[in-house]
Amino acid sequence: MAHALTGSSHQGPQVLLVDSDIDRSKQLREHLSSWGFAVTVAHDGYSGLRHIMSTWPELIVVDAELKGWSSSVVIDGAVRLGSRAPVIMLTDQGQNMASRASRRRVIGIIENPNSISELRAVMMNALSKVSTEGGAGESFDIA
Repeated sequence: MAHALTGSSHQGPQVLLVDSDIDRSKQLREHLSSWGFAVTVAHDGYSGLRHIMSTWPELIVVDAELKGWSSSVVIDGAVRLGSRAPVIMLTDQGQNMASRASRRRVIGIIENPNSISELRAVMMNALSKVSTEGGAGESFDIA
């Protein structure tokens, strides 16, 4: 199930958060909203791809360990749909990473998904890169 938060008071960039951890996604949505982002949350890969098609987010934050469709499927699907949004991946240390092809779209990896300050810094860096390049680049290779 997916939830959207798009109040008129949020005029900031559209962010899609795809995270199967419901408690963590609620906390992250609150933080992102308080920073001025318009946030859409999906709790599985299928819903995430549906939201990509309907909201065309400027930034995608995805859990590396999604239930159902993997993060690689979501990232690759976003690219095939024409999304140029940079991707930030949430992962616990030691978790499997996305496929090499998917990692090319990942601009940042947060190894401690509870590190709010790190997430904010990576998000701001990603959006800064997008705005200075006039749009997301073909790929971001952090590997």
